[in-house]
Amino acid sequence: MSDIKKSEELEEAPDDSAERQEPTPYHGAAVNVIFYRLHEYEENGDVAIIDEHRLSKEPLRIDIIVVKKNREIELKPVWAKIFRGHNIIEYKSPVDNPPTLAVFDKLIGYARIYAAQEEVKISDITATIICANPPEKLFKILEDEFDYEILQKDDGIYYIMERGGAVEKRLAIQVVAQKSELLLQALDNRLLDTATADKVTNLLRAATKEDIAKLGYWLKALAPENIKNIFGRMGGDMTETEKAYLEVLESWGVTDRVMQKGRQEGALEVIALLEKGCSLEEAKKKLQLETA
Repeated sequence: MSDIKKSEELEEAPDDSAERQEPTPYHGAAVNVIFYRLHEYEENGDVAIIDEHRLSKEPLRIDIIVVKKNREIELKPVWAKIFRGHNIIEYKSPVDNPPTLAVFDKLIGYARIYAAQEEVKISDITATIICANPPEKLFKILEDEFDYEILQKDDGIYYIMERGGAVEKRLAIQVVAQKSELLLQALDNRLLDTATADKVTNLLRAATKEDIAKLGYWLKALAPENIKNIFGRMGGDMTETEKAYLEVLESWGVTDRVMQKGRQEGALEVIALLEKGCSLEEAKKKLQLETA
């Protein structure tokens, strides 16, 4: 995570961690995903990624900023196609409530404060909300009560357009549902379907050993079932890349969490068999046969 810049104002900032506590480190995971998907541009000096940029000394901060230093470079992720010079991102994890009008208004406010502080044109800024699912209630309010049009640009990608006037002179706004980014989709607590798990596994296989350490928070945020689902697909003889993932999992204590989950499931299976009248030896033998 050392490659991701922290705002200098964070050094003596008040402790507002209580406001951001979540069951798993989703924010860090989202930062990992965005950095991982854009790291080649960051390494080339094409973009800079800033984690939790503070807008004031009080706890008023933007989740993630991507500064596009090289205006000519085309970013590959579908959610980055809209990006201009300065791109602010508000992330809502799978355990958060869907984005509301208040969240939308806050993001627009952040964009304008950032524009004023950094002395950049609002037309050089984009605002992105990343969330678990398309916020249909918010979309309806924006269309019915305000002068916005919702344009679906891709699967899970929605541009929020102000009607009238030149688009290129306005703030560009989008909502990104997690299904548009495989690594974010994998953070869902629900078990991934076969096709999605295969895609995530193939994406992870393509990573270099040096890149894998950047996904520490993401790996820690994965549900134990999805860790087993994904890494169980990597097969028999482990490649150097797969060994590198295992090292990161172990360093973050994730393998212990998965093993603990496995022990809990095994204990429940034994209890269920005993309740059906099996002896302890019969239960052990039955479980051995099922897992053989």
